[in-house]
Amino acid sequence: MQIKPDWSLRVRMLAAMGGMALLYAAFVGVAAVWANSTVGSGGILVVLAVAAVLVGLQYRYAPQAALRALDADRVDEQQYPDLHARVGRLAAQAGVPKPDIAVAPQSAPNAFATARGRDDAVVAVTEGLLERVDDDELDAVLAHELAHIEHRDALVMSLVTFLVTAGALVVRNFWWFGSGGGDGGGGGDGQPWIVGFVAVAFVAWIGGYLVSRAVSRHREFAADRGAAAITGSPGAMASAIDSISEEMAATPDDDLRDHAELNALFVVPAEAKSRLSRMMATHPDPEKRIERLADLAGEFEGR
Repeated sequence: MQIKPDWSLRVRMLAAMGGMALLYAAFVGVAAVWANSTVGSGGILVVLAVAAVLVGLQYRYAPQAALRALDADRVDEQQYPDLHARVGRLAAQAGVPKPDIAVAPQSAPNAFATARGRDDAVVAVTEGLLERVDDDELDAVLAHELAHIEHRDALVMSLVTFLVTAGALVVRNFWWFGSGGGDGGGGGDGQPWIVGFVAVAFVAWIGGYLVSRAVSRHREFAADRGAAAITGSPGAMASAIDSISEEMAATPDDDLRDHAELNALFVVPAEAKSRLSRMMATHPDPEKRIERLADLAGEFEGR
């Protein structure tokens, strides 16, 4: 069964991209003014050129960067014939081109999809996932990632995350920027622009973080529905979420922190242990996802 368009998710993604574009424009604008006040008019061109290059690099290399973060390698049909057969069958059922497949050596069971488009996508799974879930659960997880590809939200999340990361770097290195402005000859004239630059970076960081979380949570519900539509079994997706959540809760904290930056992409992220971390979590609570899938199972039975 092919995945139905999720118009709510599309609206959220468009709103997120629009908001990020405004924040990015403000971020670059303040940076350009700051550069002009400290190094002259040539600084504006440098800022614009650097911004354009960074956005281009993010679009082109973000999928590969995510794979490298997990040491995931693309695998062929000879290495993983069953995995390729499953993805090929599910992709045909979903009506999407078969993506490349990568396997990561991590023992924690998880998976994610990264893509620049429907025709240039990768589904990555960990060795732990292949070892710890049954066949139906594995199909459900793979279908979940194919739904992300069909919805095109993997690319949106990558671009949104870029601005959030850039803003965080500026804020965290505030004193470096401040001392650089003072030493650069701008003196009192340069300092206000430095403060404004950091202020806009802070807004981009926090605003982008909140926007990305809103999109990320909804996209997981949408991908769960997509998995149920592709496999015809909401119960398999619910079982997979439950199994992976239990394994992730038992994973040592050090191992989870090593790949915390990929939480927004994982099918099930590291468990949020504090109230604040749960509020800012990249995913809905597993219990809520399972409840929605249970409701969806009732709809399937009623057809």
